[in-house]
Amino acid sequence: MVLKPYALEPFRGWRRYVGGLLLAGLAFFCLIYGFYYALTTPFLITQFTMPVLLLGGLAIWALPDMKAAPSRTLEYLFFAFFVMAITWPNYLAISLPGLPWITSIRLIGFPLAFALLICVSVSEDFRNRCSAVLKSIPYLGLFISGFVAIQGVAVLISDKPIESLNAVIAGQISWTAIFFTACYVFLRPGNVMKWSVILWVCAIGISLLGVWEQRIGHVPWAGHIPGFLAVGDEYVQRVLAGARRLGTGQYRVQTIHSTSLGLAEFLALTTPFILHFMMSARRLWVRVAAAATLPMMFYTILATDARLGVVGFFMSGLLYALVWAVLQWRDNQKSIFGPAIVLSYPFAFCAFMAATFVVQRLKSMVWGDGATKYSDQGRLDQLASGIPRVLSHPQGHGASRGAEALGYHNLGGTLTIDNYYLLVALDYGILGFIAYYGSILIIIYSAAKFGLARAKPTQEQTFLIPLGISLSVFFVIKAIFSQTQNHTLQFMMMGMVAALVFRIRNGDAAGLPDQRNPPQPVRRAATF
Repeated sequence: MVLKPYALEPFRGWRRYVGGLLLAGLAFFCLIYGFYYALTTPFLITQFTMPVLLLGGLAIWALPDMKAAPSRTLEYLFFAFFVMAITWPNYLAISLPGLPWITSIRLIGFPLAFALLICVSVSEDFRNRCSAVLKSIPYLGLFISGFVAIQGVAVLISDKPIESLNAVIAGQISWTAIFFTACYVFLRPGNVMKWSVILWVCAIGISLLGVWEQRIGHVPWAGHIPGFLAVGDEYVQRVLAGARRLGTGQYRVQTIHSTSLGLAEFLALTTPFILHFMMSARRLWVRVAAAATLPMMFYTILATDARLGVVGFFMSGLLYALVWAVLQWRDNQKSIFGPAIVLSYPFAFCAFMAATFVVQRLKSMVWGDGATKYSDQGRLDQLASGIPRVLSHPQGHGASRGAEALGYHNLGGTLTIDNYYLLVALDYGILGFIAYYGSILIIIYSAAKFGLARAKPTQEQTFLIPLGISLSVFFVIKAIFSQTQNHTLQFMMMGMVAALVFRIRNGDAAGLPDQRNPPQPVRRAATF
């Protein structure tokens, strides 16, 4: 039964059979589709699930606008994804017969992306806020959307489109969806502090885990992994076996990361936030705890035997010292420490750099020694071979195809590429390189501009300083490290900077209300 205004006139002639033919055609298509799905599962499961995902996207797009969007659910999923990304080994996944690996990204990332799409579809307020956050930093939306579009094109030009499609889908969940969710989540007062505290606590736990791993010579869970987790794969077995420095035999701590370099990068990216707690926290015990955390983190970085971690740690300290001195000079005219540090900084920096060449221990940590000559030469060989390939294919070779296009194997015979600048250019071409790194540089510039220009920032707005320093460290590390496990942190921090800049431009009242703390009059009434 259909109401009159929506009823169609009955078809006459051959048109009467169109509906029946379409229904019969759909039934026949579903029959063939189901047959080949059962025949090829799990080898072609990605291809057969794509139409279902497209139909799901179409259904989400067709949802009507509503006043209530699942934004709180999105926020919970965001923090759950954050915790899993920095605490769960990325090489361990649930492995069930006939199904693909269920990783933490798939377990939490897909519901997060689903909730994000629903919020975008049904909430005009959500769309307006995300758009306003992007517009608060000029050209950021252009570079981010341009990189997403280039990722889509990279699937079409790939010689293995299915492999590239899998890489792009994973990137859209752990990069793009995380960035836009962060732009919205960090509008709420208190979430920046919550994120930073979680990062600090997890860094302490991972550092302690690194100390334990160094003592026993392997990751603690090796040999104690349940059977339902994927441990039979060759790659997983290689990770669980650990790594040692070629030439010295030194064991290299890796904890939850697949390589010691990934652990060193994570701790280097965390260092600016620990420094910020140590220098700006209002409570003395917080400062003392942060000061006690730094030596433990540096010890773990040394245990990784990864120079990029040492470089990132020292770079964080040098940049934070300079920024702190500049702010002291600006805000406290009576202080002599600010002007003294700023004016003596060039000499101190040059002295430190000279020490890295003169002091043998420091030289080994920063520049390496004879044991690292193989990796140094390998990076030079990759650049010499990769740059001509980038120039010959300026459009790129396709997502996740850069390493194979380069064709470089390390001494162990493993296909590898160390320089992420080179990998992005090989994967996504010159335009993709500009879009990706351009967005990072825009964010770093905005963090420095608004972090230093604000005369009396709120406690959360001061986190623009460690955010800008951490992203600067990330930018430098990518010259020698190409793995992407910590890129989720990068896109979270980029979204956090954009949200904080929006709050500075428009006031914290323009952000999401803090539902845990009612307005002042209501709070007083509740007290009485």
